[in-house]
Order: sequence, then C-alpha cells, then structure tokens
Amino acid sequence: MYIIISGADLTGKGLAKRLSQQKHDVVVIDIDIAACEEVYANYGTVTINGNATDLEILESAGIHRCDVAVATMRSDADNLAFAMLAKHYKVSQVIVKMNDPKYEDVYKTFGVKNISRGTELLVDQIMLNIESPELRTVISFGNIEICIFIIPENAQCVGEKVADVASRNGFPKEINITSIFKNSTNSFIIPRGDTKLNAGDKVFLCGKIQDIKEAAKFMG
Repeated sequence: MYIIISGADLTGKGLAKRLSQQKHDVVVIDIDIAACEEVYANYGTVTINGNATDLEILESAGIHRCDVAVATMRSDADNLAFAMLAKHYKVSQVIVKMNDPKYEDVYKTFGVKNISRGTELLVDQIMLNIESPELRTVISFGNIEICIFIIPENAQCVGEKVADVASRNGFPKEINITSIFKNSTNSFIIPRGDTKLNAGDKVFLCGKIQDIKEAAKFMG
C-alpha cells in the first residue's frame, strides 16, 4: 500500500518503521527538518520537509495515489485539516491521532471514523486499522485487545454455530468470542456454543492482536 504519514513524532516514527519493515511504500511529512532527516536516516523512508496541510506538499507526496493517510501531528486542528484534504483527494482510508477528546465529534462530523486517542495510542492499534480495516479496537489490556469484527455477507462462517467455528483447525485457540451484537434483534448477547453467526453481526474478539487478525481472516 501507498501510505502518507503527516507528523514525525514518536507515533509517526514508530509507524514509519513498522510499515517500511513490512514493505509498504511510505512517505512522512513534517515541518521539522531534523525529524525528517532522522526518519530517513533510520528507516530509509521517503520524507518531505513541509506543512502537511499545504496542497503543493500533499501533491508532491503523491496524495492522488495514496491508499491510507495517517495524521499524527501534535495539533488536532492540523490533523483535522489534513484528514479533510485527504478525503477531498478520495483517499480510501483516513486515520487520525486525537490529542484532545473535545475534537472527537468534530472529526466524526467531517466523516473521519478511524480515531485513535492520544492517551491510549499504541502503534499496534493504528497498524491494525491499516492492515485489517474490518477490525476495530475497543479496548486494550497490556498485550490483550478486544476488537469488533463485522461478519460480511459472503463470510464462510455465516449460518454456522460458534462452537463449530471455534473448534476448527485454523481458528486460534487463544481467542475468545466474548459477545455478539445482533443486528436482527438490535441487542447484545453472550454467545453459547449453539449460537449461530449471521451476516452483519458484530463479533467481539478478545486476545492478542495477531491472533485476532488470524481469527477474523478465518471467519471472513
């Protein structure tokens, strides 16, 4: 994927490192030339010294062919402006780091749904949004996550029982299905072994990130 990161703070640097290691095409934009030089020197990532809310800078970064735009700047106002510009250029996935919770409703008003809170932020959570957009982190407990997986229409698990899915080879044994939100009844349930999975169900998966990704891939 082609990914633009606006902001070379600790989060931006961590993402640049992880994404470049996984062979994604990454461009980092920051107004601090020293931060740009550090990212390039350490990770070999393309960097642009400039303002990520400047149209010329964005176009030189390749915003027209960008798959994922991530805002990790220190100012929510800057992150919001970058996110709005990315959506203007039809970037399919926009992720922002929210520094002040007061901005949450503003982000959502402008259609920014992938929001990581600065006080809870982990690079792993943003990586999950980039690589597995069908998953959403609800809460973290150290290295344990609870994520929501929405069962798609054509998923192989549709119509199957929870016990049957969980017992098959390929489904991580360390993953627990803690609850399910049923669209058909608009209610939460604690699943039993004979609970059937339906398209559109929101399944809450608990475990380590890698296991959750494997479980979602298996179910989907």
